[in-house]
Amino acid sequence: MKWLVLPPHRDVTLVPDVPEGWHLLDLARDFTRRVFSSESVEAECLSRESSLPSSQTMRELLLLRVAQGLRERSPLSELRALGAVLTAISGAPQGVHLRLDDVELESGTTERSADVQRVSGMPSPYSEDVAAVLARLEDAQCVRLWLERDLQLPAAASLAQACPPHVALEVAGPFASTHHKVLARMPAFRRATFPEQVPALRWRVRPLSGAPSAEDLVWISDGLGLEVLAPYPWGDDPDWAVMDADGAKPESGPRDGWLGRCALSDVRAYTGGARWAGHVSLGSLLAADVLVESGCHTAVVGFCGIENGRVVDPDHCFIPVELLVQGYARLKAAGVRVVAEWWVGAPGVDEASLEATLAALEGPRFFDHLAGVRPFHASVERIARVRDLERWWGNPGDAPADRDLSRSRPIERPGTIDGARRPAVLASLASRLMTRAPLSPGRVAAGFLLAPPVLDGATHIRLDADCAVVCLPATLEGTPKPSWYAANLRTGGVVAMDARLAPALARLTEPTDVTSALPQVPEAQRAKLVEMLVTKSILERTRG
Repeated sequence: MKWLVLPPHRDVTLVPDVPEGWHLLDLARDFTRRVFSSESVEAECLSRESSLPSSQTMRELLLLRVAQGLRERSPLSELRALGAVLTAISGAPQGVHLRLDDVELESGTTERSADVQRVSGMPSPYSEDVAAVLARLEDAQCVRLWLERDLQLPAAASLAQACPPHVALEVAGPFASTHHKVLARMPAFRRATFPEQVPALRWRVRPLSGAPSAEDLVWISDGLGLEVLAPYPWGDDPDWAVMDADGAKPESGPRDGWLGRCALSDVRAYTGGARWAGHVSLGSLLAADVLVESGCHTAVVGFCGIENGRVVDPDHCFIPVELLVQGYARLKAAGVRVVAEWWVGAPGVDEASLEATLAALEGPRFFDHLAGVRPFHASVERIARVRDLERWWGNPGDAPADRDLSRSRPIERPGTIDGARRPAVLASLASRLMTRAPLSPGRVAAGFLLAPPVLDGATHIRLDADCAVVCLPATLEGTPKPSWYAANLRTGGVVAMDARLAPALARLTEPTDVTSALPQVPEAQRAKLVEMLVTKSILERTRG
């Protein structure tokens, strides 16, 4: 029997179509289901409540109790709850600290093979899952570990080291293909082979609790680099007026000589003719009819800035806003959603440009929903697809010598936001954007597909969809004393609550008129209190 093994930690809102002749062991999804079950979360809560209070245990308990309160609210809230549980159960002394869409090592980085090797021998939240699967591999003919991203490396290294020595071991997938030379030198993978020309897996979006369905959307990842563009010549057609940084068209010739293209037949070959969602180039919006014909359900596009009526995309192409708005209108009329990501920190795009972009977002839009902000990276995969580096952001430099698994390359350019400051800039932008509309829980496929609710015409109040009010046996500093807190997993806000008010708020999960919701609050103070709680994202206004 040949086993295709998917190690934690990956996008568990996706499942693969299993290649013929292989059997699937999806440890990532199985692990997530186990730790996110109601029984497991409650057991984690009780473990912390029965231990000596500390700042760490109470903050983990807060995340777990809030996650319990959110899991039945909405699919978006459930994703936030899953992220909270993963964070809570992976604190010290675990070797990895998990987020919904990320992994941090206890020390070091997944871009350094020595750090990955060291951490693979430490306890992890999925240690028992790795141990439990080994018996199933004893009689295997072959085990193929599939690596989509570096986030899976610690678990993959643990699996490789524990794989029975008499079983053939392969390592494949996009990340393995890019970094096979370095991986092959790691002790964990020295006996593994790295097969070439292994077809990419086809992924489908599916909830954790979902069963296979013919309606599952095929997902196109940003790593595939697909650009659904028609091969039209430049000619005098204004719909193809994509410009370089100087406002000039590229040299004459077919459009695919500039941005590249993926023929409609190639998209259908990957999707099998199914409806699909996923990442395409921003310029693909100019080929709205091609997107519609290809079966697109949701297109995810990236941009780095908007200024002077033009949008610059991650490939350093400048596209007039009006053309993108026209393409978006055609897509919307055909029932296709467009979701955008704002890539922050591109070379030469300074903080003044970010402010200009923020202001421009108040004008005509070329997308339905802004999923969030993400750091700009000149990834090794994207660099490999660039045809003309002189027209790109600049010539990439070398990664730090000790980062042998580096995912990106630095590009030096005046006006670029300093790397040390970028996290603060990202956090500030996300906070300001969230006052306009909710952002997605993380960079997972289901997060892009779930639209935030529209609450126009609000007449009632209820707990914010991403907030829960819970009682802990100690303060967040670890002082033994029953304490109430309201925590919002979308905003990250935590507010200590008055014990007289908190129980009523904790029960306020259904739309209720203000008087019925807070009868214990004097009428003269009620409106002011509600406004304060709405401002802090503890309550939200909604329809009755």
